[in-house]
Amino acid sequence: MRQDYFVLFACCIPVKGHSRSTICDLQRNSFELIPNILFEILTEHEGKAMQTIFATYHHEYNREIEEYLDFLVEKEYGFYSAEPQSFPKLDLTWHNPFPVTHALVDFDEKSKHPLPHIVKQLTAMFCPAIELRFFHAPSLEVLENTLQTFQDSPFRSVQMIAGYSKDLTIAQLTALAYQYPRLQSLVIHSTPSENIPASSDISIPHLTFIEQNLSSEACCGNISPRYFTVNRQFFTEAQTFNSCLNRKISIDKRGFIKNCPSMTQHFGHIEATSLADVVKQQAFQKAWHISKDQVTTCQDCEFRYVCHDCRAYVANPGNALSKPAKCRYNPYEATWEAATIG
Repeated sequence: MRQDYFVLFACCIPVKGHSRSTICDLQRNSFELIPNILFEILTEHEGKAMQTIFATYHHEYNREIEEYLDFLVEKEYGFYSAEPQSFPKLDLTWHNPFPVTHALVDFDEKSKHPLPHIVKQLTAMFCPAIELRFFHAPSLEVLENTLQTFQDSPFRSVQMIAGYSKDLTIAQLTALAYQYPRLQSLVIHSTPSENIPASSDISIPHLTFIEQNLSSEACCGNISPRYFTVNRQFFTEAQTFNSCLNRKISIDKRGFIKNCPSMTQHFGHIEATSLADVVKQQAFQKAWHISKDQVTTCQDCEFRYVCHDCRAYVANPGNALSKPAKCRYNPYEATWEAATIG
């Protein structure tokens, strides 16, 4: 019988759900599903010698407990040690010096809000990342002028979503990505199925063509395993803040400032209102503090710290803490609707 202790690596953190649990590996950006009894062993009996754990269960499950823990050793989630006190836990406090960490700006063919004016204000707040969504098909010149706006800015990341046009070739878009290295991803939506290029025809990983028609802000709010984010920054932020809206500011296609373009409440128009003033408002920051642990159903979900939240589309519009309307996962039965898996 083992005389030592079992220790999880600090970056491997168990999260309990109603029907099952997960171990989130914040270093390898992955997670493992585990039964709730293993979560109990790892948390309620943390720091106890193996013999003490065996005795807690009256030595009836010694073999099963060893098999569980040996499985975690094999998967490199933990190890045995005679000195568990030598391995402190990871600090899960979220820190970020920026008043705004992410901006989202929408455009359609009728949009008139000037991007340079927006970028100037975001630059003053040292915003590091921005996503630009074009619900129509902009020309190559528009895309070039858009990216040129960020040349002398502190932005680290620019993501773009734009409609398909037969006039935009893979070669042109690839050249655009090389010319503007801040461009972290470029998604071309509404692409006819017969025109979606083979992956071998695309030389850069951040250029993607999709069939989905993204004609408005209603395209967002989807909850699916494909959108899970398993890393330290996201995980720690989700402990106490909203995993989608915290430190985020948006401008919808008509130029109104919002937490999210899909929300009805706005805080003024970009041509008449300062973004810095909006960010300081308590009413604007209210959504930042709605964490998954407060949201109905989400609080019982084993994926709550790796899943993006949505407060724009909720199951019960009259309840600000209602689960996301576009989530098709049932944590009480541990099942997904098939359509959300792909």
